[in-house]
Amino acid sequence: MSWLKKIVFLIIIGCCSSLVYSQDKDSAKVQIEKQLEEALEEQETEEGELAGEQLAQFLEELAANPVNINSASVNDLLQIPGFNLKLARALIDYRKKNPFVEKDDILKVSGIGRATYTRMRPYITVGGVSSRFRDLYTNPNYWLDGNSFEYITRYQQELDDQRGYEIPDSSGGYLGSQGKYYQRFRMSSRHLSINLTQEKDAGETLNGPTGFDYTSGHIALKENGKLKDLVIGDYALNFGQGLVLWTGGAFGKGREVVGTTSKNERGLRAYGSAQETDFFRGIAATYGEKIETTFFYSDRPRTASVIEGDTTRFPSSSGFHRTLNEKDRRNNIDQKTYGGRIRIDTPVGLFGATGYRTEFSSYIDRGNGLSSLYDFEGSKNSVLGFDYRGLIGNVLAFGEIGQSHNGGRGGIIGIESPIGFSTDFTMAYRNYGRDFQSFMGDGFGESSSDPQNEEGFYIGIRHGLNDKVSLSAYVDQYRFDAPRLGIDQSSQGFDVLGLMEVDLNSDLNGYVLIRSETKDDTFTEINERGVVEEFIGEQRRSSIRTQIEYQLSRSVRLRSRIELVESQGANEDKEYGMLLYQDIRVQASSKLQIDARVTVFDTDSFDSRVFQFENDLLYVLSNTALSGQGQRVYFVLNYEPNDFLEIWFKYSLSVFENENFVSSGLNEIQGNKNSDFGIQARVKF
Repeated sequence: MSWLKKIVFLIIIGCCSSLVYSQDKDSAKVQIEKQLEEALEEQETEEGELAGEQLAQFLEELAANPVNINSASVNDLLQIPGFNLKLARALIDYRKKNPFVEKDDILKVSGIGRATYTRMRPYITVGGVSSRFRDLYTNPNYWLDGNSFEYITRYQQELDDQRGYEIPDSSGGYLGSQGKYYQRFRMSSRHLSINLTQEKDAGETLNGPTGFDYTSGHIALKENGKLKDLVIGDYALNFGQGLVLWTGGAFGKGREVVGTTSKNERGLRAYGSAQETDFFRGIAATYGEKIETTFFYSDRPRTASVIEGDTTRFPSSSGFHRTLNEKDRRNNIDQKTYGGRIRIDTPVGLFGATGYRTEFSSYIDRGNGLSSLYDFEGSKNSVLGFDYRGLIGNVLAFGEIGQSHNGGRGGIIGIESPIGFSTDFTMAYRNYGRDFQSFMGDGFGESSSDPQNEEGFYIGIRHGLNDKVSLSAYVDQYRFDAPRLGIDQSSQGFDVLGLMEVDLNSDLNGYVLIRSETKDDTFTEINERGVVEEFIGEQRRSSIRTQIEYQLSRSVRLRSRIELVESQGANEDKEYGMLLYQDIRVQASSKLQIDARVTVFDTDSFDSRVFQFENDLLYVLSNTALSGQGQRVYFVLNYEPNDFLEIWFKYSLSVFENENFVSSGLNEIQGNKNSDFGIQARVKF
C-alpha cells in the first residue's frame, strides 16, 4: 500500500462517521484517561505500563472517593493531581473565611486557574466541615459509611500459536495455558478497605481457586481520627521525593513539564495491584496530625536466580513463573524490611525523615559485569533520608538527600515558581551517586530504575499565550559517572521537548510535540592491525508529532495523529520511522461506548520504532511499540447496562509486511500477524 493510499484510507475512515453523538468530555473517566496518557506516553518502556496500572488504580479510587475541599488536610489535598503545597495552603487559608458551596468556587483561590481546575475536578467534592460518627468506632454505621463492593474479572489471550506452547515442558516450554486471568474482590468505605487480588499470567498454571500464581490481599483502616492508616497485608509506601522509599507509579518526564519534578508523597496506602513485586507484605500504620509518624514491617517471599548454595542474584521484577526453570525458583528467598518515617508540618513547610533496613535470606551477588560494579551485594542494606517541601514567597522549594549502608549518597533539590500571571517554571538538580544503593526508591531522572549513578539538571517552563494556546518545554542534561548496561564507561546525554497545545473551541483541539534525545553509545571498528576496538559515539533519536482531536457531534470524537521519527546509532546511518492513525470514539448510547483505531506504520528497524498509547480494559495500560512495516487495528467496547455492571471487550490485530515471524524466543509466532483479545466485567454495588 503506497503512502498516499494509506493516508487517503485513514482520512476516509475518519470522515465517514457523522451519524451519532458523544459523552461529556469532562467526565471523570475521560480526565483520568487523558492524564494517564499524557504521563506515560513519552516513557516508551514496559516499566511505564507496570507503573501505569498502579497510577490508574490510584486515580480511579480517588475519583470514586473525592476529597472534600471544605475539610481536607494539607496531606489530603496533596493527593489530588494539580495540587502542590502552595495551592493547598492557599485553599485552606481561603476556606477559613469562605467555605466552598460549589466545586468551581475553587477558582477563587489564588493560583488555581481553569486548566488546573479541569485537571483536579474529578477528584474533589464539596461537603460539610464535620464528619459523622467521629466518636462512634463501635457503631457499624461508622465503618460502613460510604460502603461499596466491587468484583472485577478479566481474561486476555493471544490468539496465534506461540512457540512456548508448542515445545515440551522438559525443553523449556510453557507449563500453562495461553490465557491471562485476573480477578479482584474489594469492599471499601470511608474508613475501611478489604481487598483480594489474584492473577495468572499467560503460560502459568492455574489449579483451582487457590492455585493462582499471584495473590495479594489486605485489611486496612483509614481516616480514623489521628490514626490515618493501618494496613494488615499488602501495602505500598511513597515518601518524600522518592529517593529512599517509593513503591508504585510516579509521573516522570513527559508532556507535563512543570509539575512532575516535585513528588507529592502518597504515604502509606493499601495495595491491590497485580504488579507482583512492587509492594510490602506485613503490617504498617500512620498516626498523627501536625507530627505524623509511620511504622512498617514486611516479610515476603521473592524470586531470584540461584548461583550456587545460598547465593543468588538480586530478586527478579518480572513476576513470571511459566517454565520449569522459572517455577523452580519461584519464591525461593525471603526479604524482610522494617523502618519508619516522621513528617512535621510547620509554618515554613513539611520536613520528613525516612529510614529502613532490609534483610535477604540469601547472599545477593551483584555479578561480574562492569555495569553492575556498584550494585548492591550482600544480605543486608539500610537507607536513611531527609526531605522537605516549603514555600519561600511564591516559590515552592523541595528536596531530599539520602545515604545507603555502604556510604553511598544521593540527592535532589529544586524549585517551582510562577513568573507573572501566565507562566510557570521549574528547575531541579539531581545527583545520585554511583554507589548509592537505594533499590526501593524511584527518584526523578532519566533512568527508569533505581536512583543511582546519575547526575542531571532539568529546566521546565509552561506559558499560556492566551486562553487558547499554551507553550511548554523542558531541557534535561544528564550524566552517568559509572558504566551502565550497554556502555562500559562514563557517558552523558541531552533530552529536550517542546509542546504547543491549541484549544480552538470546545470541539476542536490539538498539539504539536517535538522531542530529541542524544546520548552516548558504543560502537566497534576493526583497526589496521585487525583488532576489534570499542569507541564512544552519539546515539540520537528525534521525533515530531501532530495530533488533532475533533468533537464531530455530541456522540462522536475523532482523533488523528501523524508522527515522524529519525534515529541514528553511534557510527551508523540514519533511520526513519512513521506512524499515522485515525481514532474514533462513538457514544452509541448512554450505556455503550466504542473506541476504534486504524494505524499504519513504517520504520527502517526496531531502533526507529514508534509508540502509541491505546485504549484498553480497566487498569490495563498499553503503550504499544511498532516496528517494520504494517498496519494495526483495534476496537474496545465499554458497555454499562445498569448501575452495578460494566463490561469491556478489546480485540486487536497487527499485520507486518515482508515478515515470516513475529516476536522472538518462546513468544515467537510463525507468520506475519498477531492478534489478541480481552474481556472484562466489573460488578459493583
